[in-house]
Amino acid sequence: MSAQRFNILGVPISAHSRDEFYREINQKLAESQEKTSPLFVVTVNPEIATHTIYDDEFRHILNQSQINTADGVGISWAVKHIYRQQVERITGSDSLEEICRLSAENNQSVFFYGAAPGVATKAADILKQRIENLAIAGTYSPDKPDLTVENLPRSTQDALRKASVVFVALGAPAQEKWIYNNMKFLDNCRVIIGIGGSFDFIAGTVKRAPAAFRKTGTEWLYRLWLQPSRWRRMMKLPLFAINVILLRSDLQTQNQGRT
Repeated sequence: MSAQRFNILGVPISAHSRDEFYREINQKLAESQEKTSPLFVVTVNPEIATHTIYDDEFRHILNQSQINTADGVGISWAVKHIYRQQVERITGSDSLEEICRLSAENNQSVFFYGAAPGVATKAADILKQRIENLAIAGTYSPDKPDLTVENLPRSTQDALRKASVVFVALGAPAQEKWIYNNMKFLDNCRVIIGIGGSFDFIAGTVKRAPAAFRKTGTEWLYRLWLQPSRWRRMMKLPLFAINVILLRSDLQTQNQGRT
C-alpha cells in the first residue's frame, strides 16, 4: 500500500499508481475473514476538492476515506504544480468495470446503488454480459440521496448487506456522505466507492467522451458540450486553480522562512 499522500486544498490525495490501486482492491477482495472494515474510495476531481473549501463535513469525510484517487486532470496538475510529483489518474468510470472484474475473480458480489430509475439495473445487466461469473447482489435507485440503509425496502437492505462491493452513484458530495453514514450497516462490504455518472456511461444513457478527450484530460469539455447546464459546476475550476496557485505560493514562502 502506498502511504504517501499529497494535500490538495485540505484533501489528501493518494499516490497510488493504477497497478497499486487495483492490487490493493484485489487484496481486500481476497481477504479470508468474513467481517472486515470496508475500503472507502473517493475519486477526487477539482469540483470535489473545491467543494470542501466551504463544506466542512465533506472535507472531514475525505480525510477519513482510505484512498482518494486523482480523478480529474486538474488534481494531477495540482500535485505536480505544488509538490513536483506525478500521480496517475484513476477515474470512477474506469474503476467500475475493473473492480467488477476483480470481484468476479474473487467470487465476490457487487451492488449498484443510485442513478435514475432503471439505469443501475441496465448497467448491471451489461456488465454481467461482459464479465464472466459477475455476481450482482442487487441494484436500487433511491428517490432521495440521503436515505439511510435502514429506510430502504427490506429486500434492498438484505442485498446490500450481502454485497462485498458497493458502487454508489449519487453524485458528489451526496454519494460520499451516504457512504460515510451507512458503511456501518453493510456487514459484508469490503470495498465501497462513489462513481458519479458511471452507471449512465455503461448503460448508454449518457455518452462518455471519446478516448482522445479522456487521454488529454478534457473529458469535462466534452460533457459540457453535451450538457450545457453543467456550466455552473465548471465555474469551480478557476476557483480551484487560483487556490492551488495560492497554496503553492504559501508553501514556497514557508520553505524560504525555514532557510
